[in-house]
Amino acid sequence: MTNNKKPASTTHRSKPTRKAARPIDLESVFLELNSTVMPTWDSNPEPGNYLTPLTGNVCIASDDDDSTVVGTISAYVVHLGNASDNGVAWFDVLDSYNADIALYLDLFETDASSYSDWVQSIHEPYSSDLLILDRIRVEPQYRGKGYGLYAAQLMIQSFGPPGGLAACVPAPFELLQKHGLASVEDAINLSREERLPEWQPAQTKLRQFWSLLGFEPVPASDVFALSLSLRQPSMQDIIQKYFERKTIPTSLLQ
Repeated sequence: MTNNKKPASTTHRSKPTRKAARPIDLESVFLELNSTVMPTWDSNPEPGNYLTPLTGNVCIASDDDDSTVVGTISAYVVHLGNASDNGVAWFDVLDSYNADIALYLDLFETDASSYSDWVQSIHEPYSSDLLILDRIRVEPQYRGKGYGLYAAQLMIQSFGPPGGLAACVPAPFELLQKHGLASVEDAINLSREERLPEWQPAQTKLRQFWSLLGFEPVPASDVFALSLSLRQPSMQDIIQKYFERKTIPTSLLQ
């Protein structure tokens, strides 16, 4: 059956709400986002309707009301609670979009009916909804200033489901283009077969980078998770630790 419904399209502008002393003027960083929201109140909604994509630019405001685009960002808000209420399986929701989104099934039990025992014991979610930080890319000339961390935190604070989880797969996405790969899953499989030797070192550095936000690795998985029901590090502490770290090459700093 062809779905002729026209999706509702919205634009979000997310800015920080609190200022604090930081090594650089990160208060000027903001996100300009677009999203497509599909209805889920039909009698038989598509599983993909429970994912709301958010895509757009990481920007820096200037004194003359102009702005500079310094990178791009994409994420998904996954409405698993709503899916459960409508009898739609979580597995179908996460498997409906692409191979990279399906990686996040590692957060759940094998039947994808609930979060795994590890997630529940470590992160204590009281909501089943999930924010997936898909990709954040800062242009090379703007790297090393913390813009990627600040953009991620803006996304988490603005769209992270209260009491739920945020998750990401730290991955050097530029290597995907370099090697003509379609998905992170393809690169991970190649890395395990030692056909992509540069993937693992770059991934290790990025995992250290994203751990500054409080993300923790899921056992036996490439997924990292962040609890939105437990206390998170402050942005001031995150940025301070970022500038104190000397082990991450500038080429990998987002």
